[in-house]
Amino acid sequence: TELRSCAACGEPISDRFFLEVGGCSWHAHCLRCCMCMCPLDRQQSCFIRERQVYCKADYSKNFGAKCSKCCRGISASDWVRRARELVFHLACFACDQCGRQLSTGEQFALMDDRVLCKAHYLETVEGGTTSSDEGCDGDGYHKSKTKRVRTTFTEEQLQVLQANFQIDSNPDGQDLERIASVTGLSKRVTQVWFQNSRARQKNTYMLNNAQNPMHMNGSKAGLYPTHESSMDELSQDSSVHCMPSEV
Repeated sequence: TELRSCAACGEPISDRFFLEVGGCSWHAHCLRCCMCMCPLDRQQSCFIRERQVYCKADYSKNFGAKCSKCCRGISASDWVRRARELVFHLACFACDQCGRQLSTGEQFALMDDRVLCKAHYLETVEGGTTSSDEGCDGDGYHKSKTKRVRTTFTEEQLQVLQANFQIDSNPDGQDLERIASVTGLSKRVTQVWFQNSRARQKNTYMLNNAQNPMHMNGSKAGLYPTHESSMDELSQDSSVHCMPSEV
């Protein structure tokens, strides 16, 4: 019987046990990552690209998806936001102007790969300015208003909040306390997040029902008709599998 040849060293394989990877045969000791040269014979998986074999870490580093905001790698288990062809970590998907994290159902825009919330997109294209926190009193003297501190959520907190929202969008006090305990947030902040999410869900539902059935490009009817067709709507979160060549 003709012996198989090893894809790495080219020598015949006479060993009792050998490896089959990507349609080729390998000596067990010859199957190594082409980057770090670590042995792969005891690994659960490896990756092939252009006939080169990689370990999981090196494949991710060289070819894996990267967050369009922080440029760090995205693993197959990460929760992400997708914006057209771009991918973001859940916590990185925020308006470039105000830093506010965007939620499912919200509208947003991409300008030069920058994410903008609806308000700042419209402000940008219309050449307007944001309303100032400062103004003048009745006598013309300059006065300032107290700026509200905006809560920023981590990626893990958003995962917990959104997972619970899908189960129950209006949790009772006991559930709010439980969710607050899991996320490390206060009960009040957790309650406000659910209130805002319900309001966004309701607005999205109303906008979808008001949509013109003859209008096929997905823009919403009735609001900002000049620029609305340039905006996208944030869909449900999904996990991205960025290593399709696993064998």
